[in-house]
Amino acid sequence: MSVAGLDIGTSGCKIVVYDLEGNVKAACSHGYKEEGTDGYREIDPATVLSGVKACIKNVSKQLDEPIEALAVGTLGESVVCVDGDGMALGKSMVTGDKRGIPEVEEILQKVGKEEIMAITGIPASEMYSLPKLLWMNKHTNILRKAKYIFTYEDYIGFYLTGNRKISYSSASRTMALDIEKKVWSSKLLELAGISEKQMSLPVSAGTIVGRVLPEVAEELGLSAGMQVVAGGHDQECAALGAGVVTPGIGEDGHGTCEVLNLMLNEPLRNSSMMETDLACIPGMIPGTYMTNLEITTCGILMNWSRDCIFEGIHRRCREKGEDFFAYMDRKATELKTGLLVLPQFGSSGHPDINYDMKGMVWGLTIHTKPEEIYLAVKESLAFQMKMAYEYAGFLNIDVKQITITGGGAVSELTMQIRSDVFGVKTVSLKNKEAGTLGCMIAAATAMGHYSRFEEGVKRTVKILRTYRPREEWKEYYQLKYERYKRLYHKMHDFI
Repeated sequence: MSVAGLDIGTSGCKIVVYDLEGNVKAACSHGYKEEGTDGYREIDPATVLSGVKACIKNVSKQLDEPIEALAVGTLGESVVCVDGDGMALGKSMVTGDKRGIPEVEEILQKVGKEEIMAITGIPASEMYSLPKLLWMNKHTNILRKAKYIFTYEDYIGFYLTGNRKISYSSASRTMALDIEKKVWSSKLLELAGISEKQMSLPVSAGTIVGRVLPEVAEELGLSAGMQVVAGGHDQECAALGAGVVTPGIGEDGHGTCEVLNLMLNEPLRNSSMMETDLACIPGMIPGTYMTNLEITTCGILMNWSRDCIFEGIHRRCREKGEDFFAYMDRKATELKTGLLVLPQFGSSGHPDINYDMKGMVWGLTIHTKPEEIYLAVKESLAFQMKMAYEYAGFLNIDVKQITITGGGAVSELTMQIRSDVFGVKTVSLKNKEAGTLGCMIAAATAMGHYSRFEEGVKRTVKILRTYRPREEWKEYYQLKYERYKRLYHKMHDFI
């Protein structure tokens, strides 16, 4: 049996086909580039669709049996407006695009931040779709020409099936979904000049969207009977694919940014959520709600360090055919250093979201070794995430296990540092693509192969390695974390 998960991101898309035990049968990825200058950040729907089609065609050729079902997980917030022929009317703004900032204030004057939080579970921000749609309505005629307005989840679903359905988690990222009633808020849509008939029907993850269109099946090499299933926002899909089925497990995804996904004990839409810029998002499992803590510099900071600070070491590693990060991990293992790094190199995530910040390295001397700086960078990311977690203490979530996914899961040093800093066990998984696995679980559950999402998780999410806090390192990390917090607050106030 072959069931697929499709993950669409800002810089590329990937599809992975699994059997019902979570074993990979085929996979393909396709990259594309973000466009824009002067604060404009966009992706082209035609380019994304072309990449999706190339990936599906590729895996179809790899398999000796048809794909029974496919679910889609996608980046949040970005929208695709199409005309009556289904053709995109413009490019999609992505998170970080500066358009929509004045529109947030306009929305707040008409509705108010408390009411927006109560309706949507989202603290009002330009990162979400609604302010950007309001900007589009004021500065372009795209919305007036648009027959339908999609996120990338329902855009791809519409292309594949001709039907318009969107998961609750993806719909939530627009800042226009009533998360209690699970319907569009006409009051909020009207602010951007949008009608509900332009939007897709919000549904639970695991709802069948429809059968693939015959002409699309022929073009992509798919079975005419393949079902397309509602997946979700990429963070919620990754959380499910990492086994987050209770509030005691967190999924910490390491990519360009780092996101710690947590399951809430109950839906929260209070002042504390607003003050800490935390969203309450419908989860993949019916009746559950998620929130996430984000560090905006993770993989991007590690890569910058490699290419700038450690350029000479990186060059020598390339000449020897050796992986730079594996080499530096070995050098830094068992090392202790007094160096501290503030990882806000350009922007800051939780607990103080700011897109114009500066980072620093403190404690350098003429005797400092490269591996000490490298270790301090890695430690700083763990410290920053722990500080964000502590600021969100009002959530009353007692995490006992952190499942690390993405690039960080490859590094034993990263895994051990996280365990030592947080004081809980960390685990890595045999399956490296949590997002696509979460989509597969949704699709297979829709087809009746699992009775519930939890059964799918039990059968497919398998631990590779477990790391536990080391007693002999406890004092070192406790003292260093306290120093990190003092430095953070002093420099945050100074900047």
